[in-house]
Amino acid sequence: MILITVGTEKFPFNRLMKWIDNLIAQNLIEPEKEEIIVQYGTCTIIPNGIKGHSVLKQTDFLSLVNEARLIIAHCGEGTIDLLASIEKPFVLVPRSHSFQEHVDNHQIELAQQLAKQGIPVAYSLEALASFLAEPFVAKLPVTPTEYYTQASFLLEEQFETDLVKEQLTEELIDLGDLVPIFS
Repeated sequence: MILITVGTEKFPFNRLMKWIDNLIAQNLIEPEKEEIIVQYGTCTIIPNGIKGHSVLKQTDFLSLVNEARLIIAHCGEGTIDLLASIEKPFVLVPRSHSFQEHVDNHQIELAQQLAKQGIPVAYSLEALASFLAEPFVAKLPVTPTEYYTQASFLLEEQFETDLVKEQLTEELIDLGDLVPIFS
């Protein structure tokens, strides 16, 4: 089974849905030979011949991840954290602001860093087809959540002394100027 997931972002990821439809039309993905499950979120285009779900309960989603032979996913941090914990072939397709798929290009920026670590990323239909022809298991040494936790810890260690906390408190919350909302 192939699982395709776009997360629950409010912006549709119709570009990926068109790619999947194209791959089905070219028989590079064959729903009549292998179950294709798509968690399509807010997409308004749904590929032909697939089993689709707008949203899945977490337990159902995790069950599908465990059953999948391979996974095609958007480049969301939560999705990447999950994919990093399993040993299955997966490819990331980052959302792009230029296609109104997200508010900015942070998924592209994240994908660029992950690609440097050997994580498969498809920026085009051709790259996605290439991965499907030769899927492989990639291992992520540090998940985004672990990375942000480490970075936050290092910043706290370097900059959050008692003096800095005091100064920030005085600057951001001037207790002398607070007026009670309810009297």
